[in-house]
Amino acid sequence: MNSQILPRFSLLSIPTLFLFLQFPFSLANPDPDEVFYSSCGATFNCGSIAGVGYPFRGYQEPEFCGYPGLVLTCGNNNITTLVINDIIFRVLDINPSAQTMNIAREDVMEATCPQELVNTTLDNSLFEYSSSYINLTFLYGCPAPITLIPGIDQIGTCNVSGYSGVYLMPGTIGWVGCDVSVTVPVSNLAGSINSTDLGEAVETGFGVKWKVDTSVCSGCTGSGGHCGYSNFSKQTTCYCPNPPYVSGTCLTTVGARAGAPSPSPSKITPGTNGKALTSIIQINLGDNVDYQVGQLKATKAIDSPGICDLSIKQQLLHWKRQRGVRPCFIRSKTEEG
Repeated sequence: MNSQILPRFSLLSIPTLFLFLQFPFSLANPDPDEVFYSSCGATFNCGSIAGVGYPFRGYQEPEFCGYPGLVLTCGNNNITTLVINDIIFRVLDINPSAQTMNIAREDVMEATCPQELVNTTLDNSLFEYSSSYINLTFLYGCPAPITLIPGIDQIGTCNVSGYSGVYLMPGTIGWVGCDVSVTVPVSNLAGSINSTDLGEAVETGFGVKWKVDTSVCSGCTGSGGHCGYSNFSKQTTCYCPNPPYVSGTCLTTVGARAGAPSPSPSKITPGTNGKALTSIIQINLGDNVDYQVGQLKATKAIDSPGICDLSIKQQLLHWKRQRGVRPCFIRSKTEEG
């Protein structure tokens, strides 16, 4: 008799399991756009390079946290490096407010002369020289009489596999019979340069300025957001802690601290479509955030059918769940007018 009665737990577990199988994401997973805000916003710190944020990102951060091509890596001995046109540069110092930094080729810093036999070039879409500089030309595989040319010195402290001697000449020169020539910029402040003071000159590096417009970040961070890069719009965007998670600036909120007093939700009968309400009210959804809400100049055609007949609280909840559906009433401060 008892064997024919299934345990209550078993009877309950079947529909429960079915629900989890049918709606695993709606029960457990948040809005996928929420990850943008929580993943970005950290500053890069490595040795003497500290407090660097967008448009740069650390190498361990997701791609959407920084502008393409501006990835900082912290290596051995807390040395910060940046790759430009497949060349590794050491970041000597960085000034975010001026959008400038001082860099030097890493292979030259380690061995006095280039080990990668390619000319130094910048990505002109991202960088420009920020200060006066001169090019140093390194020559490899040169004929014996090369030292007869005025201004050319042999570098005795540099060895590159396959070449018995490396020569140096300030400036950029044409073909002089050598197998390879490599140009490396250094600051013009280094003055006259020869093989004797070459090490000090290359360690000085040269200045560059990044050309990314980050002016929108002030409004983003001022509204509580984190700056990032949108692969969809191909430009700087703002990641927010609350819907909409990706925007120009974050939704204007007031009293967004735990325990802040919140007015009771109100219900307003929608006005005629296309006519905005003159007043803005505050509403709280129980998440310790008071949203500023006002009617948009919109028609029901762009809203979900019947959404305009809901209370403001219901509309706001609907908007949070289904991003892209515009409630009749919600708007941020940037949409007022």
